[in-house]
Amino acid sequence: MKSRYFMGEKKLKAAVVLSGCGHLDGAEVREAVLSLLVLDQQEGEVKCFAPDINITQVMDHKTKEAVKEKRNVLVEAARIARGEIYDLKEAKAEDFDILVVPGGYGVAKNLSDLAEGKDMVTVIPEFERLVSEFFVAKKPIGAICISPAIIAFILSGKIGKEKNRVKVTIGDDREKLIEKLGGEHIKCDTELSIEDEEHNVFSCSAYMRSDESTYSVYQGIKHMIDGMVKKIKKRN
Repeated sequence: MKSRYFMGEKKLKAAVVLSGCGHLDGAEVREAVLSLLVLDQQEGEVKCFAPDINITQVMDHKTKEAVKEKRNVLVEAARIARGEIYDLKEAKAEDFDILVVPGGYGVAKNLSDLAEGKDMVTVIPEFERLVSEFFVAKKPIGAICISPAIIAFILSGKIGKEKNRVKVTIGDDREKLIEKLGGEHIKCDTELSIEDEEHNVFSCSAYMRSDESTYSVYQGIKHMIDGMVKKIKKRN
């Protein structure tokens, strides 16, 4: 039997932000689909969003080389969402209970410029706004794979250095990326996730360890989303 969650008469409502389609230049497809699967297991109402912008660098996923093509993030993300995709500008935290952000290089190339390796990272305004809205509303934010790095970066600017840093995981983080972006990294197995109780941020590493099995990635995503739902249930 599927687990059910209702707040009174209302089902769980989840916003999922996609950054394209394909792990080298967009959302990691398996992470996105597994997130949608777990949310469906919770019988949640899910709405997918993506920014209506061009992909920064289109990649051939067979050769793993850049190609001279122009593709749109929103249009590509529609492949995963089976056409049910909405402009990220329309997303508002007040309409949802939780936010889930699958990983993939699209997070570091399209939602931000983290992949460029610059000293100063920038994030597209509509994504930063949405994350900030969920944070201010104290609604759970779920970040997968590389997306915890961007979530930590966005929220570090809201919290300030004198406050406790946002705790997230990207697996091992041997390069101390999270610390450089203003967060605190917690090492975590792929099959599990971590929760920053103070800041309502949940995260799991998924394919940050590229040799992980699909089932291990599923377990981590399920652990994370189930934890987010439990957090909401405690409040109501």
